[in-house]
Amino acid sequence: MRGERPMRIEIESLALGGYGLGRWEGKVVFVPYGVPGDVLEVEITEDHRDYAFGRILKIEEPSPHRVSPPCPVFGRCGGCQWLHMDYSLQLEAKELLVKRELRKFLEKDALQPIVPSDPHMEYRTRAKLRVAKGQIGFYQEKSHQVVALGHCPVMTSNMNKALLVLYHRLKDLRRVGEIDLFSRGDEETLLVSMKSRERLGAIHDLFHALKKETKSRVGLRVLWKGKVSHLGPKTMEEKILGHGILVGHDTFFQNNRFLRDKLAAVVLEQAKPWLEGPVLELYAGAGTFTVPLVKEGARVTAVEGHIPSARLLKENLPPEAEVMEASCEKALEKLKDRSFSLVILDPPRTGCTPPVRQAIGDLSPQAILYVSCNPATMARDMAQWKEKGYRLTFLQPLDMFPHTGHIEVVGVMAKEGPEG
Repeated sequence: MRGERPMRIEIESLALGGYGLGRWEGKVVFVPYGVPGDVLEVEITEDHRDYAFGRILKIEEPSPHRVSPPCPVFGRCGGCQWLHMDYSLQLEAKELLVKRELRKFLEKDALQPIVPSDPHMEYRTRAKLRVAKGQIGFYQEKSHQVVALGHCPVMTSNMNKALLVLYHRLKDLRRVGEIDLFSRGDEETLLVSMKSRERLGAIHDLFHALKKETKSRVGLRVLWKGKVSHLGPKTMEEKILGHGILVGHDTFFQNNRFLRDKLAAVVLEQAKPWLEGPVLELYAGAGTFTVPLVKEGARVTAVEGHIPSARLLKENLPPEAEVMEASCEKALEKLKDRSFSLVILDPPRTGCTPPVRQAIGDLSPQAILYVSCNPATMARDMAQWKEKGYRLTFLQPLDMFPHTGHIEVVGVMAKEGPEG
């Protein structure tokens, strides 16, 4: 197919990763930025036996769901894939994607309606900005080429103000490689981390400019050749279900400020039937779920292998709480003779490693509560537990990542229910 003349394809649906999905002579063709209902002239860029990838040459008939993206660099910047389609279609598509990936496990009535993000702009509180050749922005899709950015419609207002400050001062800063922005949900505090060999005076000037323009408390961290300099606070307090949680520059924290509480509330509600017994939480971070669980009276053993996060987790919990500062693999080896009524996990996009999957099954808890940002790896992990008699009894999609092809899902696998 590759190298042949362009073909006419109608986009039928959307696929994981944000691709439009069409067909040509029976073969599935994935087309970036295709919208269901589009009729496109497509050139094949990558051809495989059962599927192919293409790129849009011309939109012959636009879908009624296609909208004008509120971003001048959309289509080049790799941050968003779905800014060009209406939000209601995005939600429908994500529900279908979740159902498609996890259909082998779904019990009757397990799948809940997707929870939308409201608002679905300016939701993002964290961004890793790239710097190259005097430009600052995000990487282009599947590339290390930096797409210059003046404003991002999904970032918070204070992050966009910080972006402008950094853009105008970039020419005065030497050897800046990447810049992390991390805003508190209410924009009261902004943590900025950057790699730079700049002299101290210029760093102080940048610090004061960031404070002035963002109207936020600013914590600036500068790293260079193993040395770390700090100006302003090193941490900030976030709120989850009304509980304070300290987070820092490197702490994993849910990126959607409008859905964090809802996600934590879903986890807490679904965990309640098993909270009479001991609970094991893996990939606990700084305590997004741990803190509400402990406040609810749960006896939680929390495992976190990222040292800065684990130390903040200890600060966020009462002294008697059990925190294991170790990888999940090492912690599970030590815990193999313990008994838990519930295992909660929120792994990275890659899901669980084989030893973690095996160890969770060997612990034989009454239930497994899985929080995932990748339904495909979630399905892979759940397949092993299904063989041990677990059933998927609850599945809640939440649109933590509007205008992208990504989706957050909370799933509960139980043996026979709370009573075991």
